[in-house]
Amino acid sequence: MKQLFIIAMLALVPFTGRAENLFSTLLGKSPAEVEQKMNSIWNHFFTPADLALYEQDGQKSVYYETPEGMAFILDTGNDDVRTEGMSYGMMISVQLNHREEFDKLWAWAKKYMAYPKGSIWDGYFCWQCKTDGTPFGNSNASDGELYFVTSLFLAAERWNEPRYADEANEILRKVMSKGEGMTDGKTTVYNLYNTDNHLITFVPDQGGYYFTDPSYMLPAFLQKWSKVAATNRGFWKKAAKAARKHLIASAHPVTGVYPDYSEYSGKPYKWPHAGYDTSIYMWDALRCAMNVGMDYYLCGKDKKRQQVVMRNWLQFVKNDNFAHGHFAWDGTNAFDDYNHGMIGANAVGAFALAHSNEADRALAREFVQRLWDAEPPTGKYRYYQGMVYLLSLLHVSGNFQL
Repeated sequence: MKQLFIIAMLALVPFTGRAENLFSTLLGKSPAEVEQKMNSIWNHFFTPADLALYEQDGQKSVYYETPEGMAFILDTGNDDVRTEGMSYGMMISVQLNHREEFDKLWAWAKKYMAYPKGSIWDGYFCWQCKTDGTPFGNSNASDGELYFVTSLFLAAERWNEPRYADEANEILRKVMSKGEGMTDGKTTVYNLYNTDNHLITFVPDQGGYYFTDPSYMLPAFLQKWSKVAATNRGFWKKAAKAARKHLIASAHPVTGVYPDYSEYSGKPYKWPHAGYDTSIYMWDALRCAMNVGMDYYLCGKDKKRQQVVMRNWLQFVKNDNFAHGHFAWDGTNAFDDYNHGMIGANAVGAFALAHSNEADRALAREFVQRLWDAEPPTGKYRYYQGMVYLLSLLHVSGNFQL
């Protein structure tokens, strides 16, 4: 009995050890240099800002506090608040041990973004709100729930507060209890995950239930859920495996390019309601390299195939001279500029090559160096690129733990 007790207690030890710090192992940066950089970038994005000044040139922060003692992450490019940014902000806060900011963000999300109890969307969060909290997104964005739940599980461990885990489990219970679908006569809402193929839905309603988004594939998160969730652990283990497989299937076999949206098979999907061609690499897809690299170093369950995909992709980007930000799936029709989100996410993808042959290691080093050298974004469009950039820095600096 004593041995079982010790094993159980060890399972609850929060944030012991650290992941590899590629800034140190590949670039030779000292721990003090890395810590100074991370503190500086946290202050860049999370020093409380004045909402009236958010559009002015040179503005840095995306974190805004309210008179009620809450806070939100502002999409400065669209002047609204999204579950994507709120959940990213919570993940960044728990990883860097900033509980006050975490609690303020979570309080705002619960008050304004959580759908009311008893509604068909109960358990989900409205993906888009005005800065006064008025919801207008009319659905969820499924990656928001992924980051909300995982950050809550991590907060429960880091700060020894079971309430966070209870809230995470309540979200999971509700979003996986829609049965064959719940309807109000106009909209039908389904489970967050398709129970036939174990893959996350783009949006769990009649418009988005039948396809997905490769950048929503977070097998490392699901692997965590399979160990700590109160229910459905077997399902989450299968979901982690399915997400891992989809990150291979949705990458082009030669270029490594990902589409923004995909069929469940992995084939690029052009959604007619999006307003742009979602079958190409645009904004969502840039996160895929981060997801692959994260799973590679945290779980290590598909290393050989992940190495191939990341080698294809990073070499393709290098051959493009780090020039473009959008591509057709086969790598043609390049346009727009290489950006901060890609700088960050691709450096996380470099984990897959960091301990391979010398050519792979040199390629990985180049991407990690570019992340180290990049100054954090400022100005009107600092939000999305900045949040992916900062999440990526957590991984590459060894500050991201599950």
